[in-house]
This record gives sequence, C-alpha cells and structure tokens, in this order.
Amino acid sequence: MEKLEIESVEVVPLRIPLGDSPIHRFGRDAGGPRGFGCTAIWVHTKGGPSGFGYCFQTGGGATASVAAFVRDVLAPRATGQDALAPEAVWHSLWRANTSAMRGGIAAWALSALDTACWDIVAKAAGLPLHRVLGGFRSRVPVYGSGGLRDFADSELVEELNSFVAQGITAYKFKIGGLAATAGQSTDEQRIALLRKEAGDDFTLYADANQAYTPAEAVEVAAMLRHYGVAWFEEPVPADSVDDIVQVASESAVPIAVGENVYFRWGFRELCTRGAAAILQPDVGVCGGVTEFRKVAALAESFNLALCSHLAHEISVSLVGASPAGMTVEYADLLPHDFWARPLEVRDGCLEVPGVPGHGVELAPEARERYALK
Repeated sequence: MEKLEIESVEVVPLRIPLGDSPIHRFGRDAGGPRGFGCTAIWVHTKGGPSGFGYCFQTGGGATASVAAFVRDVLAPRATGQDALAPEAVWHSLWRANTSAMRGGIAAWALSALDTACWDIVAKAAGLPLHRVLGGFRSRVPVYGSGGLRDFADSELVEELNSFVAQGITAYKFKIGGLAATAGQSTDEQRIALLRKEAGDDFTLYADANQAYTPAEAVEVAAMLRHYGVAWFEEPVPADSVDDIVQVASESAVPIAVGENVYFRWGFRELCTRGAAAILQPDVGVCGGVTEFRKVAALAESFNLALCSHLAHEISVSLVGASPAGMTVEYADLLPHDFWARPLEVRDGCLEVPGVPGHGVELAPEARERYALK
C-alpha cells in the first residue's frame, strides 16, 4: 500500500460528567460542575481504515476551542495528505501554524490528530501500535494516582487500599500547602499515614503540581526522603527550567516532570540540563505519538525513566514500546461506559492491546451521550 489519502477529519467535543467518589473531585471547574473535556477526532481515509485520536481538557473549559482549531485550522490542511506518513502530516501542520504551536490549544489539537494518523498506520499494517513502534514489552506496571489535596485522611487510605486490591504496588498523592483541617492532615502527617498504612516495601510518589519555590522544594525533598518517597513530581513551576534544574541539583529525591512540557524541544532541554530523572509526557499534550516516541528516545539516550501522564488506555502502548518505559499512570476517572474496550489492571499491570491500531475506541453510545451540546 503506497498511500492512504486523508479524505476528511471529523471532530466531536465531549463533556464527561464525573461521579461522586473522592477522585472525581479532580475534574471540578472553579465554581462549576465536575467534569472532563475530551476532544475526539476521527481521521477518515479513501478506501482504507479510519483512525481515532483524542486529548483531554481538565475541567472541560477549552474543549470547544480545541475542536474549533482542529476543524478550522488543521483539518483543511490535513485533508489530501497521506495518513501513512504521519511525520510528514505532523510537520506540515506544525510548520503552517508555528506562531500558535507554542503549547495549549494548538498543541493539544495537533496531538489528537497525530494520534489518529498513527492509529491508521498500525491498522493498515495489521499490527498493534506498540509493535509498530518497537514492541519492547506487552505488560506494563501501573501506579495508582489520586490522593487529592482535599481528601480527608480516611479517603486517602481508602483510595490507597483500592489500588492495593488490584495488585498495584505504587501510589501517587498530592502535596503542597496543606494545612490541617477537620479530618485532614498536613503534608508530612499524610505521608507518615500512607507509609504506615502501606508498609516500607510499598512505593510512594509525591506530586506538588508546581506548588513550591525552589528553596521550599529542596526543604520538602528532604522530608520526602525521610519517608522513602521515590519521586518528587513538578515541585516548581513547569515553565521555569532554571528553577527545576536548581531543585534537581539539590533534591534528596529524584525529580519527575513532563506533563506540561510541549514537543521534543522542551524535553531536550530538561535532559541536557539534568532537570529530571523521570520524564512524564502526556500524549495528548506533547505533540501526539510522533513526539512521544521522540521523548522516549531522549529518555533512553539520557538513561532516564519514561512514564506517562494520564490516558493510560493509549499510554500503555507507548511506554510499553520503549526500553526506557518504567510505569503508566493509572487514574480511574472516566465512566466505565466511555471506552468500547476498557482496560483492566491485573496483578498491578496493564496488557498492551493486541488488536491492529492503538486499540482505543470510543463506545458508540458514549459519543451520543457525552457530546457537548
């Protein structure tokens, strides 16, 4: 097959209401309802398979804007191009919009469309995406992710134990600016609680979501080391690489960053400056599969660990394709009727989908139920 011409690009903005369990407070808009936005994209080819891509928007406020950028800016230029040449498609779309491609809405849109093209490549080859990308392993460990700042202590322990029941041996929780309130402890108190509950052999990760100054972060890192915390995620603002480098050089705990980093160039700077021990690209943010695989190559070249941010249903294929792949973030955020083939954690791992393509499909009824009105 020499070429699969892109015939059309279909985009549907979705609003996903979240449930009432503690982790579902993650998706709350300030002053608004709980929910996630999802921009869903289908790239259709002439006489060949269609590909699916998507990106999430926490809170959902930007979803309509991402969909509009796909529809009005990317789709007209992508139409007529060869879906079997995703690098060429990516560079065509990026080059024509470099002033917008600094991050945010444009990068999210490009990420989703690029993912759809790689889905087509793998389907056309009759292979799972992770095999097309190298197929390093077919089972990938996951870590349970949650532990929001507003969790009561009892909720924190309940969530930890729910992950342990699935055979998961690592848990990530939030820290940064917690003051003791009714039913809730300070940062150090909740870490001590988790360590006591989980035991010394269980892995704990701390995520600050950019909460500290460099000086504060170094001090916090010493405390984290005392409790055996295995990584310190986004300790300072993600846009200030100087600050990340400073913290990494003085931290007693390995630094993890990447969920808010765009394209290979952002990750290259982190690598060359020694800013992180763990890279955490988000396939729906960093530029899609095209860029994720380049970040994976950087991680391997610099002897860093490769993890992922959210979207475990597709990230398992990308992390599993790389020798640098360490673990996949697992957060049970979406309704169980959202995906046509939801993945199940078994013995603390996810199996890489073995079907042609990346294996992620929106359930038909979900498209109708959650379409943004």
